[in-house]
Amino acid sequence: MAACELLFDYASPWAYLADRLRPRLLPGVTVELSPIYLRGLPAFSQGLPYGAEKLRYIMQDLGRCAQHHGIAVRPPSVFPINGLYALRGALWCREQGGLDAFHEAVFHATWRDDRNVADRAVLTEIARECGLDAQAFAAGIESDDIKNALKARTAAALERGVFGVPTFIVGAQLFWGHDRLDYVARALAAA
Repeated sequence: MAACELLFDYASPWAYLADRLRPRLLPGVTVELSPIYLRGLPAFSQGLPYGAEKLRYIMQDLGRCAQHHGIAVRPPSVFPINGLYALRGALWCREQGGLDAFHEAVFHATWRDDRNVADRAVLTEIARECGLDAQAFAAGIESDDIKNALKARTAAALERGVFGVPTFIVGAQLFWGHDRLDYVARALAAA
């Protein structure tokens, strides 16, 4: 089976569900984790693109979807979430090693454990819990190289037609949403 790319932001509950579902629904598939900044996409650049009624519905629907799939979820007490530092952390971990453990820990911290990953101190503690050098991590997420890499990834995603997360990319095809994993699997099988 071919590989695919998963564009995500820790701020998205749907990216969390997609990430939890991918081992189950895409067994044996190599998935490249590609952090992009959701707030860098036009629909989210000014804040949430929907009102209070839709937000209430989204949180109810998140609970239904999570329950359906047997995924633990607890909406965070601080919402919307700014995933900026966590995304920079993912890029730093990608360079240094330890991305898989950090990635899982941040999604769990955000969508299961109600830890505020927008707080640099909380995020640095999560990195330490993953066995990473907390001081190096804290410095790394503030480095210009990491900041610019995240900006470049987000800009490249826009150029590819990405408008939200999670987005799976198979070849030149985009699949948006946690509920498109069966489509991704078919596209991979055909590749």
